[in-house]
Amino acid sequence: MKSWGKSSLLFVGCVLSVLLVYWQGGFAAWYLGCCLTLIWIQAGLFYVFAFRGLSINRQLSGEVFVAGEDITITLGIAHRARMPMPWLVVKETWVHEGSGAQLIYSKLLFPWFQSTILFRYKITGLMRGVYRFAGCEAVTGDMFGFAVRRTRREEIHRCLVYPKADALGRSGMTFHADDGDVPTARGPKAETPLISGVRDYASGDPYHRIHWKSTARLNRLMTKDPEQAASAKRMLLLDAAPAAAPAEAAQPLLEKGVALAAGFFEAAAGGRESCG
Repeated sequence: MKSWGKSSLLFVGCVLSVLLVYWQGGFAAWYLGCCLTLIWIQAGLFYVFAFRGLSINRQLSGEVFVAGEDITITLGIAHRARMPMPWLVVKETWVHEGSGAQLIYSKLLFPWFQSTILFRYKITGLMRGVYRFAGCEAVTGDMFGFAVRRTRREEIHRCLVYPKADALGRSGMTFHADDGDVPTARGPKAETPLISGVRDYASGDPYHRIHWKSTARLNRLMTKDPEQAASAKRMLLLDAAPAAAPAEAAQPLLEKGVALAAGFFEAAAGGRESCG
């Protein structure tokens, strides 16, 4: 039954007890009438003053996390009500934007005369993506259950979870030629076919680098000046919709690919190699 329905029944009971006192009198009738009246008054006061000046502060242990880690959330609740709060239920909801999965945390508290409440909870087993705070609901009531107050607060809180990188050895950072299976690793300062310009021939330059057109035009030997790559260049292509049978295996396959891609970039960054 709703809170207003319980309060209405309590009010009817108070009226009937007063009529009973008026018609029959007696200690029992007076005692019942006084008790019901006092309960009705405290329920009304609780309904009016509960959650007055309520504030909820939330602090996360960080803004960016890695898949598999935990988030520690510190929740602080404060109010300015001048009457005891026998019980309080707090429910927090988070939504994983990628999958739409909801994470709900509920806690029963007995604050009574405490005006400030502080507690922590964790979200474990994080998945790659963005977690969005979907709202906090607080419910409290008087000790007899006749007055129940409910409030909801929605704030903007987001945390980003990066994929956890799988270990990737140097063997995974090599290229394979189109006409064979021999890996062709490219180290720093490797020569590239790109030409940055021409210069005068110097003793020891290979003959295949001679720029014959410039040599004929200037009537002296000119050599191609190749562009030197500052670091090996790597490019990764990730299939965001891998084919798998059954269909339920596609998502784990994608997550495995994302983890390997993260390992690829981590290895490239560790070796100061250009990648994209």
